[in-house]
Amino acid sequence: MRLPEPASRGNQRSAGVLVLAVTIAAMLPAVYWMARPFLAAAVLAAILAVALDPLHSRTGRLVRRPSVAALITTFAVVGPAAAAIMLGVMVVNREIRSGFLADFLRTGGRLTGTSFDLQVIQEALPELNHIAGALFTAVFAAVFLYVLLVQGKTWVAQIVALLPMDPSVTDRILATVRDAIVANVDGILAMGAVEAVLYGAIFRISGMASPAMWGAFSGLASMIPFIGAAVVWLPLTITMAVHETWIKAAMVGIVCLFTQEAVALWLVPRIVGTRSHQSPFLVALSILGATSAFGALGILVGPVIVAVFGALVQEFRIQLRLNGVLRANTRE
Repeated sequence: MRLPEPASRGNQRSAGVLVLAVTIAAMLPAVYWMARPFLAAAVLAAILAVALDPLHSRTGRLVRRPSVAALITTFAVVGPAAAAIMLGVMVVNREIRSGFLADFLRTGGRLTGTSFDLQVIQEALPELNHIAGALFTAVFAAVFLYVLLVQGKTWVAQIVALLPMDPSVTDRILATVRDAIVANVDGILAMGAVEAVLYGAIFRISGMASPAMWGAFSGLASMIPFIGAAVVWLPLTITMAVHETWIKAAMVGIVCLFTQEAVALWLVPRIVGTRSHQSPFLVALSILGATSAFGALGILVGPVIVAVFGALVQEFRIQLRLNGVLRANTRE
């Protein structure tokens, strides 16, 4: 028979837990500022880790070593992305020297009285810091993705064990987060694929050179917040207006604008809302609000934040109902 623990020892342990909690809370600001440069990469890696979990699980059944399976899954994402970036740089470099972009740059030079060439463009780009930051985020996201694929489930289990909640509650919340992330990634991929096909068809009908290439670039650019594919089709439309007819250019611009808005405001919210059981209108608002607050990552985290907040509110209502607080006022 186990003897009851002395009151003094129990008080000492409670005081020790309190001291540890206060110390951890005091160190959180320092930890945050140390981790701040890597937060965007960590969030992106966490989203990718959840979205790639089915692929990683299948790879793990074929490859018994978890580290090797995680490495294969990471390269399944990093490899095609790196190849697409290298191909895009080569194509853009060719188009700048001779092609539709060259016409656009010469047109801009005539309108502004400035001489444009590749060297001047490279020296004048103030966005090089943003490009370097994006590369920094991409590299660390790949590293974090590998680490999360290896250790992520263990860390989540350890964090869940610290929460003073019923395991069924945490399981429902985690399922909501997983469904929201998968639905959002599916919506973004669908948006890029649909816009690539539609813009490629528009550019081909309008007689532009290399319509498939510009359609693919438009699909990739559709993930840019606020501007989206307009970063591709708007310069092309302006160049068309200068070299051909205003009527044809205006028609192409209107069709491109309608396509972009229709896909962003109808297709993506509908896909995400259907998979995550949310209102498409609420999903559209969450994407717009999150991109304003968090930048490019807002496209990914906006619907997830709304879904998690809704799940927390629902669980709170369930707990109140179980405790009898809402029994008199709420019906199932």
